Formats: sequence, C-alpha cells, structure tokens
Amino acid sequence: MASDDFPRNLRLVCSYSRSIADTCRRLGVNRQQFHRYLSGDSRPGLQRLRLISDYFGFEESEMLLDHETFRRLVAVKRPVAGEFSAISERMRDILLLNPDSHERLREYTGYYYNYFCPAEHPGRLMRGFIQVTEDSGFVFSRNIERYPDDPRQTTLKYNGLFVHSGQNVLMFEREASVGKMVWLTVLYARDRDQPSLMPGLTLGVTGTADRGIACYRVILQYLGRDVPLRETLRGCGLYDLDDPRIDPAIRERVRNEMQPEEPAFSFRL
Repeated sequence: MASDDFPRNLRLVCSYSRSIADTCRRLGVNRQQFHRYLSGDSRPGLQRLRLISDYFGFEESEMLLDHETFRRLVAVKRPVAGEFSAISERMRDILLLNPDSHERLREYTGYYYNYFCPAEHPGRLMRGFIQVTEDSGFVFSRNIERYPDDPRQTTLKYNGLFVHSGQNVLMFEREASVGKMVWLTVLYARDRDQPSLMPGLTLGVTGTADRGIACYRVILQYLGRDVPLRETLRGCGLYDLDDPRIDPAIRERVRNEMQPEEPAFSFRL
C-alpha cells in the first residue's frame, strides 16, 4: 500500500456521507484529527481504524488496499456511511452525544467501586463494581452487584451508557438479564476535595417484590485503569454501615437520611 492510499480511500468513502462534520459527529471523532487522516498527515491507530471501517461497512484490511483496488471494491460494495434512523439522530441530539462530550468522557474510563444503601437491605451498604469503557464513539458502563445472602438475586449485572452534561455525568443503566430494573444516576463530575470520588443521586426501579421506585445517594470511587480484577471483585458485596472496611467519609455521605430543614432529597457535599 502506498503512503497515500489510506487517505485517498477515506476521502472516497466520505464522499458517500452527508458531510465530514456529520461523519465526525457520528463517529465521535474530533474533526481536526479526522482532517489529518484525510490529508495523510496522521494515521489512525488500530482501534480508531476499526471504528472508521465498521462505520462505512468495510474490513480494516479493505480500507488499507491500494486505491485502485479499493475504488473497484467500492463500486460493488457501496459504503453504508453509518446510516442512523431519524429516531437515532433525535436520541443523539437529546443526549448530547457529540464529539466534544465524548472527548470529555474519555477521562472517566476505568474501574470504580459504586457505593449506595439499597432499600431491599435496610442498614446495609452495597459496594458494587463498575467498568467504564469506550467503544465506537460511545462510553459504556458494566455494573456488577453481589448479594451473597439473598437467594433471589445473588448477582445483578447492569449495562449502561455514560453521558456528559456540563458539570455533571449521567449514567443510564438497565439490568442485563430481565431488564425490569432501570436506573438513572446523576453524578458531580469530580469532587473538589477528593478527586477520586464522584458523588450524586440515583433514581430507579428496585428489586423489591412490588418493583418500587427509589432514590439513593451514591458515590463512585475511581480505582484506576489497571486493577487486579479478582481481588477487586472480592471487595464487592453488602456491608454493615459500621464496617471498618468502608471509608467513614463515604459511609456518612451515602446514608439516605433527610433532615426536617432540607427542602428536597439531595446529595450532601
């Protein structure tokens, strides 16, 4: 492959899309960086190449073909140009899923402990485990909660989507197996005094028999991007509120208590 084959191939498939700006927005790629790919001043890494290839409906190896061979391939196999339905476009607009918000969310990828006091277990505190990953222009979450003493739900897993909204990060989650439990968590982007902590509120459908709706105080504790998974997962589960393994600062901030003078249930900074 000549050095200019990939940028020429990329320019060709982009000619089938609505615009370069639209392509960048759908891919979640910075426009200036994408223009460097088009000009040949920069080459995408393997993950970014896979993202671009999938978007246009080609294999990575096909995008790297010499230009004449690729041009003949395109004549037979038209680029799909990442076609989204009207409702998908509307959802992207509502959720502010654009390259700028995606860039801001990248710093949040990694592993977290998730702390809250579930209604199903009064006087107990749940420490769950969340993995936040980037894929195809989106930032996703995978949440694991372990209830070893509850025969109804030994382990719960949730799949979610991260969205950046100004000073806050939003996480939409749905329980993975049955899908009846849905949660929306609104987090402060970073705690000023403790940068590893993201405090907020979560609202959703509980695991109680009546599928009650509840709102909890919650804290995500950032663990890093490289953690010993087995050891970290062993730390998940239900704890007594006075358990010494739980940081007192976290324990006191996730209690679901409300004082008479408080006009609304909110997180205590």
